[in-house]
Amino acid sequence: MSSSVAVPLPKANERSNWTFHVMMLAVGLSITTASFLLTIDGPTNVVLPWLNIPLPPTCAMQRTTGIDCPGCGLTRSFISLADGDLSASLAFNPAGILMFAMIAFQIPYRVAQIWRLARGLKPWNLTVVCYWYWGVIAVVVMVQWVAKFV
Repeated sequence: MSSSVAVPLPKANERSNWTFHVMMLAVGLSITTASFLLTIDGPTNVVLPWLNIPLPPTCAMQRTTGIDCPGCGLTRSFISLADGDLSASLAFNPAGILMFAMIAFQIPYRVAQIWRLARGLKPWNLTVVCYWYWGVIAVVVMVQWVAKFV
């Protein structure tokens, strides 16, 4: 006779919490790692190091209309921050500092959330803080974008 121990399966909501936190951790790690690995060549080119191959431009608005979108320069801003060049980061997009901070914060925060879930604890809920922070980022993005035209 074999004895089996019933292991309770996580509820659907718990599984979605795990999945969400793991995905956000992966995104945060990917963006932060790319910021440290990529380089900038000139005012517009983002380059794969070691291969010296420029990445194609990603802004559809800039390609189709010739006008920078509110998010133009964020990739170069992130790379400049990773290189420790604050003035270049601000020049590419002032909101880059706030967004980079938010993305870098995801790494320890999501690890802590996963740790909490693994121990059966409730995850922290920073929704209100997050909405306020993204609101500030949205204002900075729009103000700097409008300032480019003035």
